[in-house]
Amino acid sequence: MSKITPLKKRKASTSSSEPSELTVVVRRPPFSYVHLQLRYSENIPRPPLDILTARAYLTSALTQFLGLAGAAISVDILKVEAQEVWIRVPAEDLSAVVAAVGGWAGREEDGDCEVGWQVRAYGDWLGALVKAGGEKRAWGD
Repeated sequence: MSKITPLKKRKASTSSSEPSELTVVVRRPPFSYVHLQLRYSENIPRPPLDILTARAYLTSALTQFLGLAGAAISVDILKVEAQEVWIRVPAEDLSAVVAAVGGWAGREEDGDCEVGWQVRAYGDWLGALVKAGGEKRAWGD
């Protein structure tokens, strides 16, 4: 049977006069974020947008622009407040989602008024979008 010998520990060098170099690599995150606002053709007060209606309008926009491939894009609704929506999408689908929702025009359920999404901001880092829109306004603090 062979004998296993333990490795000798090395002492850290403390006499180095040169500063050590640190390299940081920031990779593209797997998700991107979009801040949307629902706009109406008629300028009358509307009740706040709910999650189900927002999901229906988003799915309609993606399906109209990209067909079944658009409907298959994973969209996570992070927040709905008044007429504004914050969503998370896969990073590789960001440009398609922005094009789809930015160019979409639909009708309200009762058919009286046209609706559309306005893209307020989008990017790879949620913190940058929150800062651009005001942290208190974005998260309701």
